[in-house]
Amino acid sequence: MTAPQPPDFPALPIAHQALASGRFEQVLQWAIVAETHAAQTLPWRTLKAVALSLLKRPLEALPEYRWLCAQEPNNPGHWSNLGNCLCELGQESDALEPLQKALLLGATEPAMHFGLARAYAAQGQLELARRHIETAIARDPGDAEFPLLQLRILQAMDRWPEAQALAQQLQSRALDEGQHIDLGYLLFRGQWYDAAIAQFSRPVQTPDLALDARIGRVMAFERTNRLQEAKAEQALLIESATEHNPKLWQNFQQMQAKMALREKRYPEAKQLFEQILHKAHSDPDLKLGMQFEYAAALDRCGETDAAMQTLKQAHALRKALVGRNHPVLQDSTQAFAVLQQPIPPWQPSGHGKDGFADPVFVVGFPRSGTTLLEQLLDAHPALVSFDEQPFLQHMVRRLGEDAVAINDALTTMTPARWQVERAAYFAEVAAVAPSSAQHRPVDKNPLNMVRLPLLQNLFPQSRVLLAVRHPCDVVLSCYQQNFRAPAFALTFETLESTAQMYAKVFAHWFEAGQDMRLPVLLWKYEDLVADTEGRARALFDFLQLPWHAELLSFTERAKDKGAIKTPSYTQVVEPVNARAVGRWQQYAAHFTPAVMQHLEPWIARFGY
Repeated sequence: MTAPQPPDFPALPIAHQALASGRFEQVLQWAIVAETHAAQTLPWRTLKAVALSLLKRPLEALPEYRWLCAQEPNNPGHWSNLGNCLCELGQESDALEPLQKALLLGATEPAMHFGLARAYAAQGQLELARRHIETAIARDPGDAEFPLLQLRILQAMDRWPEAQALAQQLQSRALDEGQHIDLGYLLFRGQWYDAAIAQFSRPVQTPDLALDARIGRVMAFERTNRLQEAKAEQALLIESATEHNPKLWQNFQQMQAKMALREKRYPEAKQLFEQILHKAHSDPDLKLGMQFEYAAALDRCGETDAAMQTLKQAHALRKALVGRNHPVLQDSTQAFAVLQQPIPPWQPSGHGKDGFADPVFVVGFPRSGTTLLEQLLDAHPALVSFDEQPFLQHMVRRLGEDAVAINDALTTMTPARWQVERAAYFAEVAAVAPSSAQHRPVDKNPLNMVRLPLLQNLFPQSRVLLAVRHPCDVVLSCYQQNFRAPAFALTFETLESTAQMYAKVFAHWFEAGQDMRLPVLLWKYEDLVADTEGRARALFDFLQLPWHAELLSFTERAKDKGAIKTPSYTQVVEPVNARAVGRWQQYAAHFTPAVMQHLEPWIARFGY
């Protein structure tokens, strides 16, 4: 005769139904009561562990899963749950072994593949992570958590077109509160700041999630130069409210550090970054970004040797990540491959006619003051600029797959092909700057200086501004930046490699200049600092545009533009000043003869 069920918990099938219907707290209470009655211990302990996980209480679930694995070591579900629980606790490195064991024992459920994707992503093994998350999605396309992880993996792999398409899909998908906030942080990482703010600003009922959303808004407001709004949100946050949640605490500390850095409270920023980096991190890209920011705080505190040591570590991590994800790059960079291509001669016979106004091209080596120059140009009512875009790079790719095909296309250019290529370029411009049909576009992309000589025949009426800054300041600043482009990880790995590429790029520019027929103005950053109005007037004279006195307020106007996606987004909204002039002298000891041999000819040529 079957013993009657105790009255205070139901039969197991009823508990399973309750779990499936989302009554997690009720199932947990039943499981605790059942445990005191020693009734069917294994199934009830399993329900207890799963309920704790679903209630977002992984720390309490962890010992339950460990006990279950010890009791039933051949049950793949227990090992899969243990691995995912460790991932929830930010212990992805410890999660890989139990998840692999689950796989070997025959686990096939999507959650196991999801856990493996998280564990591999934390170790930087992104290709394996991508395969497992795609398997999880194929087996359960309805779980929104899976494509959120897929988006993070695609971003880490620098697969930005795929990431952007997925991000757009996710913004229209039904998500829960926590998933909206996770998406907000991913949109923030992708530099889609307005979309991130929209996710962070949705109504949230759960207290911890409301705090995380506010933290996200602070960081997004700061990044879009909305400092008053950032400070107002920050004032409503206190550290003690985040200390019980490791992920929340880390986000809070990172936000505090970034705000301290922005508000020039450098010792405080330094201390905060040290506290954060002392902890283990499951996201290598996040850790990398904070290492560069920590180096910036050390720099501002005058601790140059410590800053250089931190930068050395950061570049080593960046190189390792790029090496895993982009092995084809090896010791060269796709970004500078165009240096090897021949420059076609000026061919007026290939020029056509259309209704587009040729752009003003702003070029120069990265960190040469091009963003500040762009803001000055954008302030003129006849011009419109847009964030750095790869439109000329796209044009090069359309012309051919290799140097021979590109050269053939350019040297045999007909007026009809000329019109087709320009139409494609201006269509891309119009997509990001709709007013370009009424205004002359300003195409600011520093590395167009290696593409423009190749493409000058396609823009015969354009004018070119070549931005120049002291070569040592440029090289130091490039080395200090966490550029998103993977090719830069190798190019700017050391001061010497950065200086070497600087010399190559300028040698190419001046060699190509023998065949350049476009008007070029050499624009020195230091001259703008020393005589802002005088240089600004000379600039617009060169562009044959009238002078307006309000143009001198261009840095104030830049504050209202929102997202400026280059690293200098904080500097270009401040009044023009000389703080960035001669910064390299603090690091003079690191500019060894091996570095200076590449730079000295250009220091002399530019009159520094």
